[in-house]
Amino acid sequence: MLLTAELRGRLERLSLITRRRVIAQWSGRHASRHKGESLDFADYRPYVPGDDFRRIDHNLWARLGVLLVRQFEAEEELPLRVVIDASASMGFYRKLEVGKVLAGMVAYLGLAGGDRVQLVALYGGPKPVTMGPAGRHLSRWPMLESWLEGLSAAGGGELAPSLRRLAGEGPNRGALVVVSDLMSPDYATALDGLGVGAGGVVLHILGDEELDPGLAGDLRLTDAETKGEVAVSTSEDTMRRYRLALEAFASEAAGRSRRAGLDYVLVPAREDAAHQVLAALARAEAVA
Repeated sequence: MLLTAELRGRLERLSLITRRRVIAQWSGRHASRHKGESLDFADYRPYVPGDDFRRIDHNLWARLGVLLVRQFEAEEELPLRVVIDASASMGFYRKLEVGKVLAGMVAYLGLAGGDRVQLVALYGGPKPVTMGPAGRHLSRWPMLESWLEGLSAAGGGELAPSLRRLAGEGPNRGALVVVSDLMSPDYATALDGLGVGAGGVVLHILGDEELDPGLAGDLRLTDAETKGEVAVSTSEDTMRRYRLALEAFASEAAGRSRRAGLDYVLVPAREDAAHQVLAALARAEAVA
């Protein structure tokens, strides 16, 4: 079980908040770029034959002698894609294990609010993108949960081509949530291409050993995905420069995410990761 009963109960009382208006095909609860049937007045437009006469503003007609029709805000469901990086580097330091929980949490939050949720896994190799199950109601949660639980880390490759395609394909560009360690040489290009219709969030997940390696002596390190090796001699100065590089990495990832219109959360791969992310999203007013 990915999510505890206590966490599921909490998620059912919350909703995702979109920063931008939604473009979708189905009715829902998010403000749309179209005009529709809600109770919130939006604008006037000139009357044309065939319009519902009940929408004519008769007070303006009596005062100005002009036939104007009232328009109202439309509300549409939010197409939500939850993308989890399942490349080989995510198999270390519990990153994929915690990433599944975070992806499940966001998916459950969307389902609870009646949003159309699509799960996606990113791998390297000949098949970099694997489309998972979709749903728009909590009755679909067992299927989504089972699919997430079955993911394993494998392969490795560039993030940018797959993410750019996912961010922009189809007419219904909704929100995009990416769960990844961003351990790809093209991560900057990948984040630059994530501008989406209704925003989203990048959950940058790193293990404690990556945040504070605590290494000492002469070492030979192997890249989990490329299998390339590098010899390293560690010292106090080496660790200081590592921490500065890590801070720069996270700062750049945050800046590029926000320029693309997405929130950014750096997440240590720990037991309380879901509660930390939920608190961060609440502070960013991405959930309420």
